[in-house]
Amino acid sequence: MTAHRLTFERTRSLLAGLASPADFRVLSRQPVDAEVVLRQPDVSLYCLDDAAREALLVELPPDVDLSTVPFVYQAQYERAQGLVAVPYPSFQTLARALPPVDHLVMIYMTGRSGSTLLTRVFSELDSVLSLSEPDVATQFVQLRASDGRRDPELCELLDATLRHLFRPAAGRTPATCVLKPRNEGVQVMDLVQATFPHARNLFLYRDALGFVSSFYRISKTWPLPEVAPVDELLAHRSRMLNQDFEHLKAYLDPGQREISTIQLFTLWWLGVMEHYLAQRERGLPVLAVRYHDLNARPEAVLRAVFAHCGLPPERVPVTLAAFGRDAQAGTQLARERPHEGNPLRLDPAQRREVEAILARHPTVNHSDFAAPGTLVLEESPTP
Repeated sequence: MTAHRLTFERTRSLLAGLASPADFRVLSRQPVDAEVVLRQPDVSLYCLDDAAREALLVELPPDVDLSTVPFVYQAQYERAQGLVAVPYPSFQTLARALPPVDHLVMIYMTGRSGSTLLTRVFSELDSVLSLSEPDVATQFVQLRASDGRRDPELCELLDATLRHLFRPAAGRTPATCVLKPRNEGVQVMDLVQATFPHARNLFLYRDALGFVSSFYRISKTWPLPEVAPVDELLAHRSRMLNQDFEHLKAYLDPGQREISTIQLFTLWWLGVMEHYLAQRERGLPVLAVRYHDLNARPEAVLRAVFAHCGLPPERVPVTLAAFGRDAQAGTQLARERPHEGNPLRLDPAQRREVEAILARHPTVNHSDFAAPGTLVLEESPTP
């Protein structure tokens, strides 16, 4: 089996964008035995080049441990020392030589909901390999056709993808594999479940006002206008997330031609919640966890989460150290003051923008909407 080792230049302009072959300008391609991706322990799967029908893997320095980084895609891009392109047939053949992913935990989320922290919690267990946002997993949102015609092919490709992502390292095969895609990943929950029928699913979500406020703080560092044309901005978001934003215009004021950043983030949150509801209606098994509960009662929440995921709840205490660290340290999403909450508060007019959009929705019609399947904790005993 022949693959190609590539020499390259980095070309990525938007660090938060989804990983893509366009992130690198290829300078040369040299044939190499495809099995090099199995022999070299520091090679990891970066993305799929569906147009070329190739998987793109990066060669990383030995000191990079992807189970400890906030975002796998970022570490892979920044630390890549080499690239290897493997044709789909060889990629899948190699995958069949790797152990199947039998115990899979999927973390879906709205964003700004503690999901990166939860991946770090799972990483505290020696028997678990937990990966936060390897973009090759989120790519399946973009690869999937709306009519489902590619689903059988994508299921095979997804199985190969996860075998490569969770391949044994240093002679150790993880007993449990934990994977968190980006928030648009909830759109392919059913595809993942069809590929891995025994997967345990989690959905972490935050109230709308908290979500909008948190992303609004982060957006202050982005080149994002406070107000933009509705059609232009929603079309851009639709392309970026492969998500239908057009129907969400119904929740804006009639005839509205411009949209604020606050309104955009509200529609984004609403869209993710709609996708979650659609997956629940399909009957997929999923435990939803509120960000507030995870923060307020971490040990009680984690015991329920571990039980749901088939992990021993008595191991929860050894994982609580993760709550003492900023899970997104070193990234543009990190807090300026890790031990404090978001200092930015929406003003009354901005809160009304959020509430006006939600009030028009037939189901998700207020900020503290309780998603079906949400974990309900027993009341704490009074002292």
